[in-house]
Amino acid sequence: MIDFPRVPGHRTGMTPLGRRILAGLCVAAAMGAGLAPAAAPAAPAPAAASQDGVAGGGPPPVLPAPPVPDFGPLPAGARPPQPVIGVFDTNEIMRQSVAVQQVEQEMGTRREALIHDVRAEEEQIQALRQRMLNAPRDQAEAQQRALQQRLAADRQKFGNRNRILQEDTQIALNQVQREVDQVLATVAKSRGLTIVVQSSGTVLHGPQVDISEQVASRLNAVLPHVYLPAANEDPEVIAKSGKFPTAPVQMTDPNQQG
Repeated sequence: MIDFPRVPGHRTGMTPLGRRILAGLCVAAAMGAGLAPAAAPAAPAPAAASQDGVAGGGPPPVLPAPPVPDFGPLPAGARPPQPVIGVFDTNEIMRQSVAVQQVEQEMGTRREALIHDVRAEEEQIQALRQRMLNAPRDQAEAQQRALQQRLAADRQKFGNRNRILQEDTQIALNQVQREVDQVLATVAKSRGLTIVVQSSGTVLHGPQVDISEQVASRLNAVLPHVYLPAANEDPEVIAKSGKFPTAPVQMTDPNQQG
């Protein structure tokens, strides 16, 4: 198969919807069985260090524990005000976002184009391999060298296209997430909320405290679409052009669904 270079897989709290979009971009990476040589077996992992930190597995050290001052009770103070709580569901907000829906549709089209091109290249590679098997030995050796060069070029070409798809999606979803943060703060302030939590962090809550619908409605009003680089543009080249402010982005690994 064509072996795509891996994009660093750090976690950034992306929603499952965002991970689903990114995960779809890796479909092409699984295409093309037989286009790349088998990977060498992985080296054995080094033995884990002893948890007690003592060579030989002995008991943990006994260290001094100097006394600390006692802290007495404080006089009664003013009670905090009654909390006003709001709850929101990021997944529902992103699902209702028209900007996210547009991104998902466009990136799906680009992903299908990449898969089509990978499949077409697979067919040509298989035809070349079959021709090489039937060729005289001297010609087969030259064809083998040419095939290896083509495979290397394929890995770079399709790997770059796969990277660009993932980075394009990340750029778009980051714009939505930044706007969601601003809308959340504005809605919370307008309703006098003192505590705002993700719905996934609650055991039970009533609809009267859920602000997801209001946030989604305001989000669509202020951000109906986002900037998405053209299919033939490299986001890293755009970043160097000075066209937009830049910031380091930790790419989410779509294979990690936790």
